[in-house]
Amino acid sequence: MTVLRTLRKLVLGETWTLPLGVLAVLLAGVALRALDAELWREAGGVALLAGVVAVLLGAVATGTRRRAPK
Repeated sequence: MTVLRTLRKLVLGETWTLPLGVLAVLLAGVALRALDAELWREAGGVALLAGVVAVLLGAVATGTRRRAPK
């Protein structure tokens, strides 16, 4: 239940971890596109998806670790 509670807080904006992480992924995507447009066309969507999923998993793991019962 703790994971669901943490995910709800992340999605509803009670933390800055998720928005800042997604911003970092988007900025990395812009940099990738500027550096190599062909690579962006081939793998840009996959790179963005992988980045957002990694940010979400990291944020949920961090949130559940802090709230673990003692």
